[in-house]
Amino acid sequence: MIRTALVALAVFAFAAPVRADRVAPIASPVQRALRSPVVVIGKVTSVEKDVVDAPLYPGATNKVAHKIAVVKVETGLAGAANLTHLKIGFVPPAAGLRRGPDNPELKEGQEWLFFVTKHADGGFYAIPYLTPPVESKAADYKAQVESIKKALAAIADPAKAMKAEKAEDRYNAAVAVVYNLRSVPEGTRGEIENVPLTAEESRPILKALAEGKWKAEIASQAFNGFSVFSMLGLEEADGWKPPEPQPGQEFTEQTREVFAKWLDGAGKDYRIKKIVPKK
Repeated sequence: MIRTALVALAVFAFAAPVRADRVAPIASPVQRALRSPVVVIGKVTSVEKDVVDAPLYPGATNKVAHKIAVVKVETGLAGAANLTHLKIGFVPPAAGLRRGPDNPELKEGQEWLFFVTKHADGGFYAIPYLTPPVESKAADYKAQVESIKKALAAIADPAKAMKAEKAEDRYNAAVAVVYNLRSVPEGTRGEIENVPLTAEESRPILKALAEGKWKAEIASQAFNGFSVFSMLGLEEADGWKPPEPQPGQEFTEQTREVFAKWLDGAGKDYRIKKIVPKK
């Protein structure tokens, strides 16, 4: 029962929200970046006078008035090749509808770290539900940007990231890669499918994941080896047998040890499955 509760909490904490009526915790900036198709640092140069009526979230039938901020791209971190400006829609507070409690009203002159996806119906980029931008005035802004750059570099070239000299760097890269592979991409509409990587691609990632210390907390902001391990969804059919919780032993570390042994046995040919929108 203890193990089941821990895994359930971890999976819940990392479920990627794709609907505006879904209750979910706000992910960390790194998590937001790893599941967003477009990540940029940009400055709001103007806010257009006219509003655009568009659905609030993928699949919604009603339309909501969006204001449009024109954003000059200062640094493209992901999905922004050749983009100099973006039009980003947001719902003003006066409308009584927001894309999450922390999503701000964009104003001219502000600089933000944005996580956005192309709106399917409105001809602009949208801020996904519970995926607010980070203002450049935030106390930890620079640290967040550096963490995001490292995580995005890892998913851009996992093979290279898994060859890092330090085990800690390989581990952190593996956490980012598995989270990215096992998260529903923001803006996804319709069904999804699981596409397996090759065993050769999977093994270095899984080995690196087993190299770090798995932390015990299962808080909504947790982002660690045990959390993303839970996202793999290993089953008995994979040859996986979870450990039985033992009094006085840290369950997450116990799980890591069993996972490392599994990788050298029944799991040596296991293939990580990437979540992608179904074509």
